[in-house]
Amino acid sequence: MSTVWQLASSGVRAHRGAFAGTAVVLAVAAAVLAVTGVLFESGLRTQSAGDPASGGLLVSLASSYAGTLVVVVVMVVAATVSLALRSRRREFALLRAVGATPAQVRRTVTAEVAVVSLVAAPVGAVAGLFGARLLDPLLVRGGMVAPDFTSTLSPLPVLAAVALIAVTAVPVGRLGAREAARTAPTAALQQSAVEDRQVGTGRRVTALAMTLGGLATAFSPLWIPGAMGSATASLSAFLLIGAAALAGPVLVGWIFDRLARAHAAGGRPATMLAVRNVRGFSRRLTTVVVPLALVVAAATVQTSVNKAITTGAQQEFVASVAADLVVTPTEEAAADLTAQVAAVPGVTSAVPLATVPGQLRTDDELDGALAWEATALRVVPAGTTALDPDVVDGSLAGLDSPDTVAVSSDTAFTSGAGLGETLTLRLGEDVVEATVVAVFSRGLGVAGLITGPATAEAHGLPMMADTVLVDLAAGTDLADATAAITALGATAADPGTHITTAMRSAGGENEIGTALLLLLLAVVAVGAASTLAMTTVARRDELALLHRTGTTRRQLLAMTTVEATITGVTAWVVGTAAVVPAVVGVSAGVLDGPPVVDLVSYGVVSAAVVVFALAATALAARRTTRLATAVA
Repeated sequence: MSTVWQLASSGVRAHRGAFAGTAVVLAVAAAVLAVTGVLFESGLRTQSAGDPASGGLLVSLASSYAGTLVVVVVMVVAATVSLALRSRRREFALLRAVGATPAQVRRTVTAEVAVVSLVAAPVGAVAGLFGARLLDPLLVRGGMVAPDFTSTLSPLPVLAAVALIAVTAVPVGRLGAREAARTAPTAALQQSAVEDRQVGTGRRVTALAMTLGGLATAFSPLWIPGAMGSATASLSAFLLIGAAALAGPVLVGWIFDRLARAHAAGGRPATMLAVRNVRGFSRRLTTVVVPLALVVAAATVQTSVNKAITTGAQQEFVASVAADLVVTPTEEAAADLTAQVAAVPGVTSAVPLATVPGQLRTDDELDGALAWEATALRVVPAGTTALDPDVVDGSLAGLDSPDTVAVSSDTAFTSGAGLGETLTLRLGEDVVEATVVAVFSRGLGVAGLITGPATAEAHGLPMMADTVLVDLAAGTDLADATAAITALGATAADPGTHITTAMRSAGGENEIGTALLLLLLAVVAVGAASTLAMTTVARRDELALLHRTGTTRRQLLAMTTVEATITGVTAWVVGTAAVVPAVVGVSAGVLDGPPVVDLVSYGVVSAAVVVFALAATALAARRTTRLATAVA
């Protein structure tokens, strides 16, 4: 075994150029995983310390982000490690030719990947552990945690990140070694010059299954309500990108074949060389296209799903509020604001709404903080007609009794508690078995849980009105009523203006979401840069041969530029195609209207992908072509 590790260490040193890019990708991925681990552990410890609301928000944030992050890390790490090994096919063939057994090749390559993983991942994870505290101010500004909050640092996130990187990179390395080891030496040498674009039956079947799964997942909001359905649908883009990765040589080869036919009639030498080159090396270029397509898919699906949910919440709120004005108190408002508003001339009714904190038990088999999820209950006076959450089962009249709740369709689905069943809630110091008396559909715009004043009073929960729904008499001047209410230390606006302003003022939450998205894109961008650089550097012999046959260095640079452009545009097309089903599905599930896309984010990322491909290739190509022409 010691001999294998010595060979692995020697192999890593000998191929430090190829493994350097892989190491950087592994380190960045481990850093972002460690950040997520810190958020999760901090949430659990905050809950245990007696702040279930903040702790629950952190756990929910980390959990929702971790799912997407793990998928992205697996795909990026797999693509990077595979490309690093693919560039060494000739070496593996020579090892086989001089007598190395397939098992020896597999063990050596697996050990090499393990060495790189066990060196790079801990370094990145430790950096991520301490860097996680840079998110603390964003969490405080977003109102998710107390002003004195400090992230918990421990070895656990580091160990978890390193373990996940190892269980991702090492099996991928072993699979790559298995493919190289079982290929005959002569065949491996031939494939290092001209790639085989065919993929095995297993990959084809898996790619088809992932495609069908991605399409089915994209439209999950049609039967999984609310935010849960939207989060599920967002995974469809990653499933479709995964399918493209598996069927990449066939898919990318098909695209490049059509492009080659379009230029068959002739063109500039550099363009002709580039088109034929991408056509012949579709398998290699797939490892470049997939990370770049993942950039487009990840950024667009995250921002577009958020926009769809925000738009859906605004639509549902406006549809739910049957009042002329929505009033919210400021710090100058008096405790009896509702009574003061009701006394304003022209006001016919003033209905106070409050929010009380609670915890919902999500798993009866777990104990401690993991079994509870922080939530908020909307307190609605019994019999009011100012708020219509669109009850689909039961009646809100049942909220007159203590220990009763109405649940949104989303909450009913995730909790499994329908009409007449019970939810276990922690209200203050009391654990309550609350009976579900109604199920409503407008959970995004209203709340996940609604209760009546009787339940809040029974458990000693203070009910300070945070919203007052105001109806005005016919003929009342809206501007005069608004001015009178504003003079009481409150803001007043029509339902549409109110919810738009409220969504816009949630800047802190948007900041933390943007920061996490940028961390996610950092993993993908580093992976894409690494694959582009490795692909270009590995072509030194090919470029030297072209130079010996008469191609100038200027033509070589032009050729690689055209190839980068084709690769970037292809990645953009694949990424866009992967996003479309998710955007349509989410919009169909939560919106009353056409699909919405965050066009600004999509446009910036789309342009960035093409520019990024050009810039990364140009930087690597300048040095590679200089060396190639010098050798030639």
